[in-house]
Amino acid sequence: MSVRIEEKEIVVLNPASLEEVGRLKKTERKEFDSVILTAKKYSSWSNLSLNKRCKIITSFRKNIAKNGKEVKQILKNETGKKDFDVFVEFFTVLEHMKEISKIARYALKNESRNSGLLKNKKSYVQYEPYGIAGIVSPWNYPLATPIGIVTEALLAGNNVILKPSEYTPLTPWFIKKLWDKHTDFPNAFQIINGDAEAGNMIVESPDVDVVSFTGSTAVGQLIAQKSAKALKPVILELGGKDPMIILKDANIDRAVESALFGGLSNCGQTCISTEEVFVEDCVFDKFVNRISERVKDIKTGEDSSSDLGPMIMSTNSQKVMDHLKEVEDVCEIIKGKSDSKTMFIAPSIVVEPPEDARIVNEETFGPVLSIRKFDNEEDLFLKIHKTGFGLSSSIFGKNKKRINFIVKNIKAGNVSINDVMSHYGIASLPFGGEGLSGVGRIHGKEGLRSLCRTKSIVVNRFNFINEPWWFGRPKIVEKILEKVVNYLYS
Repeated sequence: MSVRIEEKEIVVLNPASLEEVGRLKKTERKEFDSVILTAKKYSSWSNLSLNKRCKIITSFRKNIAKNGKEVKQILKNETGKKDFDVFVEFFTVLEHMKEISKIARYALKNESRNSGLLKNKKSYVQYEPYGIAGIVSPWNYPLATPIGIVTEALLAGNNVILKPSEYTPLTPWFIKKLWDKHTDFPNAFQIINGDAEAGNMIVESPDVDVVSFTGSTAVGQLIAQKSAKALKPVILELGGKDPMIILKDANIDRAVESALFGGLSNCGQTCISTEEVFVEDCVFDKFVNRISERVKDIKTGEDSSSDLGPMIMSTNSQKVMDHLKEVEDVCEIIKGKSDSKTMFIAPSIVVEPPEDARIVNEETFGPVLSIRKFDNEEDLFLKIHKTGFGLSSSIFGKNKKRINFIVKNIKAGNVSINDVMSHYGIASLPFGGEGLSGVGRIHGKEGLRSLCRTKSIVVNRFNFINEPWWFGRPKIVEKILEKVVNYLYS
């Protein structure tokens, strides 16, 4: 285990060494009630102008960058990630904060709308904060995921209550300290500590106006059910089985390297990790031969020369090993190198697993790629869509017409062409899934607006005349209106 939950404390362990790296006090119910009360009463942040909020977030981001050495060390301590994985996550959150602040300046402004025939009306849409945004975040990216969504909720004018994963709470808490030190609005962003019980306090609170959850599909479904009772809006970014499609005219070398990076980076503990690779039958053997040789060069381990770090959760590590063990006697598995320690799993390629195997039908969430062949698009879509997931996908090939056909017919919230996973790092693109992969969007103008109440407003320009459809209108007005409508719309 990389965490030890005691009666009143969370003891965080480095998953690579299992050494203690920090302790935090668990948030009790009465403390949570105080946090909620503070958020309800606090209006200083929401009363700021949009421009002022953007400037404060920009200053906040620069202070995170200035404290980068300490941020990265804490992140490494509680996740065991390799230095470059830590760097990528650090870069991702800084890039997102910079770009989303620019996007917010126009995406959250009042937006003029056409009033149609009613020329004496001024129409516009106003985006207002919900009030309190409750955010429950995962353990696999304890910096980029929570702080990215926190930033969007704050830009929208909400007061934020964050519940980070009990496995990786230290990084978000350090960011909270930077917020308190470098801004004048400490109560706009609060954190609570704990396990599922703390998450439930956020979800079930009648005072939390919108919930954003990133995590497993099973937990996301429970949150959706609980929120539905109050018709509370939710943004759910859940699991995936993210397929990569290799067409016969693909650049095989690029496809191989993309599959390895997409499936193995962060030890496969990424919601948009490539888990399944579907290769057109005529190039299947060529692809399998190339990727089988390459994976043997990749190592999971604690030393600095290793490519991949440890699994962060022991329960997830066990699930990955169970997926592999189930098929080890019925299909070929090619493995890279690994330390012998418990939390390290060798990068693995599973060739043509059976259709009823868990590795085909469940999210694996580890350093494992399954590779299957397909004959045609109909066969491909049947295999991809059987799981019900629809988060991300990627397509490699040259035939634009064929690629566009696949893009239109694949059920996924995000598609990359001759690329993998880059879309998450582009702040202007909305991010989210279909089906069992979630509802709603974060990032982009869509994500910012999903954290707002959308209010339509109409202003009458001229107040000295009555409307022609009001009571008491002369019959001649009715006849004129009928003639005008017949002329305009016939």
